[in-house]
Amino acid sequence: MKEKILKLEKIARLLEPDPDKRSDWNEKMLRYADDFLDGLEDVKGFEKKQGNAADFYNFKIQEEGKPIEEILKTLHKEVDNYGINPASGAHLGYIPGGGIYPTAMGDYLAAVTNRYAGIFFANPGAVRLENQLTRWMCAMVGYPDSALGNLTSGGSIANLIAIVTARDAQNIKSKDVEKAVIYLTKQVHHCVQKAIRIAGLAEAQIRYVPMDGHFRMNTAILQEQIKTDKSNGLRPFLVVGSAGTTDTGAIDPLDAIADISAAEGMWVHVDAASRASRKIQRY
Repeated sequence: MKEKILKLEKIARLLEPDPDKRSDWNEKMLRYADDFLDGLEDVKGFEKKQGNAADFYNFKIQEEGKPIEEILKTLHKEVDNYGINPASGAHLGYIPGGGIYPTAMGDYLAAVTNRYAGIFFANPGAVRLENQLTRWMCAMVGYPDSALGNLTSGGSIANLIAIVTARDAQNIKSKDVEKAVIYLTKQVHHCVQKAIRIAGLAEAQIRYVPMDGHFRMNTAILQEQIKTDKSNGLRPFLVVGSAGTTDTGAIDPLDAIADISAAEGMWVHVDAASRASRKIQRY
């Protein structure tokens, strides 16, 4: 057993480069990153070319390692020269691009140190750091001290958490799904529909509320639809509003939606697809 372990250790250590190798890799990667950032002003925000698929797939994953120069050359030729360039100032997409260097440094250190922030005892400092960041963001937006939150990998998982929270808070059981009603507009981010399905609410009644001339939810129609659904024996339980849609940046009349929902005993989920942090609130 000992010999087997030592043999496996030797194989595993191939993934742990020595200081000289790390230094060489770091130098070349930093040079690549600097060249990329220094050249942003001269590149397009979108390059329609698709590259050479044959060249890309010929660069196979294999047992033997490849020189870092070859890897970076392929990265530059087949990945970083085509499609959307979110780091470019010419990119005017619905979600502002990244390329923020201090953020990249933070990602690098988090990946290298590999600290686990999921449970307090595993790393109290990492959990405190996440909580501190969450509190700072709540204060920046203007939420009260009672506001809570967590950091997710992206909007899709954030919306899933929100929809499941609404489902459970409103005590929607499997037997209730067919009569449960969710209200949103056709401008809502598509990951909301994904979250509805994953949360087991695909068979719920989905109402796409008409919008006004500025692509905002029409709250008068919303109110009438809720009354109609209740009179038909259905159970309205959730309204999904948008605080900045991806298509137009429109913000639904959230105060009016909150007032209607409070009067009807419903849950409000506000999805900030392009303006702020995604959040959930109960009224």
